[in-house]
Amino acid sequence: MNIIEKKYNWNGSLKNRTSTKRIILHHAESKSCTADDIHSWHLANGWAGIGYHFFVRKDGSIYRGRPENVVGSHAKGSNSDSIGICFEGSYMTETMNQTQINAGRELVAYLKNKYGISKVQKHKDVCSTNCPGTNFPFNEIVNGTVAPKPTPSPTPAAKPSTSGKATGTYEVTASDLSVRTGPGTNYRRKRHDELTADGKKHDKDKDGCLDKGTRVTVYEWKNGWARTPSGWLSGDYLRKV
Repeated sequence: MNIIEKKYNWNGSLKNRTSTKRIILHHAESKSCTADDIHSWHLANGWAGIGYHFFVRKDGSIYRGRPENVVGSHAKGSNSDSIGICFEGSYMTETMNQTQINAGRELVAYLKNKYGISKVQKHKDVCSTNCPGTNFPFNEIVNGTVAPKPTPSPTPAAKPSTSGKATGTYEVTASDLSVRTGPGTNYRRKRHDELTADGKKHDKDKDGCLDKGTRVTVYEWKNGWARTPSGWLSGDYLRKV
């Protein structure tokens, strides 16, 4: 599991958490957003910054939010002994894709094992809210197992797609789309310097993710993932043009 580290400018000091007894799950209540977006929103609330400890995006990437050892700002009255995880999306109306479910499941299992805890709650279990939404797949995420991962194999040469999906030109619909070394979230994310020259032009913040609106050439499809010149992209965030 890869946790992407972020640097934030905090508004004030952060207080160390003295105990960790539970994990509390949230949704961002936004169909598309980044960890930086949430940091900005929480600063606007007058908080120190992003209140969640982790942020799981729809493409399966996991971002560090508030440092893991400090008190969060995500569940009033329950922050002192909990770790907060937020999922990109609005799950009163949306349905979470399997890639994001698997990433969240792996993160929760990792934290339960690390801290020797078993208690996982929804935000609405501790506060008057509908978060993380009626469609949030809570039971799938907290069961502590991860779906089988495909065995890594060398990237094959370009060939016609056999998945039924068309090859050709596609446009990125996510605000930041991770580029991976293989067709799945178990493959590592590429760094900015590993992208093609064209890919680098469309990675403005140099985090190895393609910006929204980037056009890419898809050579083949595998398990819902598209092979492009820079690497593999989740097909959930590509639109044929």
